[in-house]
Amino acid sequence: MKVKWSGIVAVALVVVAIAAYKVHAKHPTIAGAEGLPRVLLVADLSEADSADACAEIIHSVRAARERGVRVQELSPDSKSGMLHRYRVLTVPTVLILDRGGQVVLRFEGEDRQTVVAVRTQLALLH
Repeated sequence: MKVKWSGIVAVALVVVAIAAYKVHAKHPTIAGAEGLPRVLLVADLSEADSADACAEIIHSVRAARERGVRVQELSPDSKSGMLHRYRVLTVPTVLILDRGGQVVLRFEGEDRQTVVAVRTQLALLH
């Protein structure tokens, strides 16, 4: 039986590439993590000037940004891969992320308890 070394090497390279991709996707490098927001807000940003609970959430997130917290705002119809990555289905959604981009806290909806919880948790960030 004759072994085709080039085929074995090609398969081995593909396996190594897939493994490296999975490790990188699960644990982004520090350089990659620096570009990630600390807070991700998905909301109808046109509601920022209204007098409803969604506006309160938007203003709380923006106040955190003014204090130096890295924030990213997305509309629910954006083409951002972050909507899929973090499985955002409800608007508004506020995610507080760790340095690696993992969700530490997740807030969905705009009931009174959620508004208070978002405001409280964002006040603790620096």
